[in-house]
Amino acid sequence: MATRQVRRYTAEEVARIIMDIPRNSDISDFEGEEGDHESEMLLRNLRVDRGTESGKMATIQVYLLNKHEVMNDPTDAIIYGPSTSNKIERWWCELHERLEKFFKEQLTVLLRGREFDPHSVLDRQLLAYVFTPVVQRECDIFVRYWNSHRIRVQDKLEIPARAPDHIFSFLGYYGGSNMGIPLHKDELREVADLLAVMDGDVFDFIDPRVKRECLQLLSNPEKVESKDAIEAFRLLKRNIKFP
Repeated sequence: MATRQVRRYTAEEVARIIMDIPRNSDISDFEGEEGDHESEMLLRNLRVDRGTESGKMATIQVYLLNKHEVMNDPTDAIIYGPSTSNKIERWWCELHERLEKFFKEQLTVLLRGREFDPHSVLDRQLLAYVFTPVVQRECDIFVRYWNSHRIRVQDKLEIPARAPDHIFSFLGYYGGSNMGIPLHKDELREVADLLAVMDGDVFDFIDPRVKRECLQLLSNPEKVESKDAIEAFRLLKRNIKFP
């Protein structure tokens, strides 16, 4: 019986295949910068629409740019435009179809069945205790999925055609360069304190008594399966009663 020969590729050969690097090119020219994803970086420009949260984002951007004195007028770094003109507009469609609709259906069931009273402080706290960590976890998963999906070549649009994570890690291969401004964590904490953003634990707004009861019944809400979030809320609702 004939034996099949299996070729073993070196790490460099695999990298050349993945990135389409010509054989006569030095692979070091295409290597990403170690620690890119872990670094604290400030973008030189920020494009936002004129939504409610955009004001704080723009303020943070201008404040930090002004501290680093990289522009004569840091307000020039803020670019306003409608979200429909974003090159990642597809993101919102995917987020709605794959994530948002799923949780809205659960919340609608609770609301229509009068199991959740939006005017009840206790109900709102119980709902937040369950759904906030679950939704955050699913958003984090979706972000990882999005950043690893391959972008197709698009006619008349100057958009790199590969996975966003790959583009970010190998900017030189795509003709780009890292224009980010290194930041220290204390700088981020300073501006966060000034604007009262990222202020404490996500559960700080929950009454301590309610939180204690929730922890006894459901100690790790972040581990609740998405499909079971509605039942987790019902469990807390049945067992926690405060005037």
